[in-house]
This record gives sequence, C-alpha cells and structure tokens, in this order.
Amino acid sequence: IGLKKATKQLGRINLVDSSTITLCLSQYPWALYLPTHAGVKLHLRLAFVDGLVHPDKAILTPAKPSDRTQMDSLIELDRDALYIFDRGYVDYRKFDEYCRGGTRFVTRLRYNTSIAETYERRTIPQGSPVLRDDVVRIGSSASRSMTHPTRWIETLDSEGNLIIILTNDLTMDAVEIGDLYRRRWQIELFFKWIKQHLKVKSMYGKSENAVFNQLRIA
Repeated sequence: IGLKKATKQLGRINLVDSSTITLCLSQYPWALYLPTHAGVKLHLRLAFVDGLVHPDKAILTPAKPSDRTQMDSLIELDRDALYIFDRGYVDYRKFDEYCRGGTRFVTRLRYNTSIAETYERRTIPQGSPVLRDDVVRIGSSASRSMTHPTRWIETLDSEGNLIIILTNDLTMDAVEIGDLYRRRWQIELFFKWIKQHLKVKSMYGKSENAVFNQLRIA
C-alpha cells in the first residue's frame, strides 16, 4: 500500500520510535545507561500527512529510561491518527486506554506474549502472506491482561521471519496492516539520515542541559 494512498484512506499516520546517541562515559556520567556506555536518546514522532513526511515531535532524554516512559508524550488520544510503533512500547494499560479513546495503533509483539482469550479466528485467503488473523484479548492473567479485544496477526518479514502484529483496528485488511507495519522502517531511515547529515563532532558543554540544547539546535 503506497503512503500517499494510505494517508488518504486512513488519515494521519504517525511513526513512533527512538534512537540512541552515544557519549563518552567519563565526560558525561549523568548519561550512564550501560556499565561502560553513556548516551542520550532521541524519541521521535514522524508524521505522514497527505503524502508528505515530516518530524512532528522530538524529545531528548538520557538513554537509560525505557521507550515506554515517553508514550504519553508521543502517542495522543486522536481518532484521526493511526500510530505505528515497535515492541519497545508494549503497555497493556496504555493499549486499553487507546481502545477506549478511539486511537488506532499497530505494533509488534514479542514471541512470548500470551493470549488470555480468543474471540474469533478469521479465514485466511489462499496465497495470502498473512498466516493468522484472530480477534483476541492478550495477557497471562486477570491482572496482567487487556480488557479490550485486539487483532493478533502473524505474517512474514522480507527475510521470511515470523512477526506478530497487534492492532485495535478490527476492520482493516490484514495484508494492509502488515504493509503498514513494514513502513515503520521509514523512521529508521530518518534516524540514519540525521546521524549522517546533522553531524555533531564535539559537544560545547558537559551538562545535560548543554548537550540537549546543542542537539536541538543541530
């Protein structure tokens, strides 16, 4: 499905992800995130509107906090938008909130995700790249599960690996959902472009505020 065609059919499409920018640990101890590494993280929302692509919102944080900490800032309750994000943003409580508010999302699940209940097993057309399309409630127990139904879609990536996609859109064609999730790589290409063209060879300050301001200006 082409992006221009998709945005006409689905409205605004927002891709959400993050990328880590490494720093020298001895110079920036406040940015510690691994025993021998320091860095900051750029959390980004990339928007597709009317066939055009642009960065819609950017947040800088130390690299250690998980991507989920920025879900409230990057994923808004919006019936006119479809959000696509990776498995670093899995949060059942937030997913239920999106379902209640009418915010559509497409994300990828980890292979160890449990299904608490299956409501419907949809028929897969012969020759379809989709292997499974079920309406389910995900979770492992009453206290660790969603309350709203979602779709569990299994398909293969370009290298033949199985991927499990979750969405709260119960009507869109499963093949189109798989194609939309593959478009998430557009944000990876954007991160790559940033690191190649907006080079920051050295930092002018050592504090968190100095680093973040320089990166925002760049």
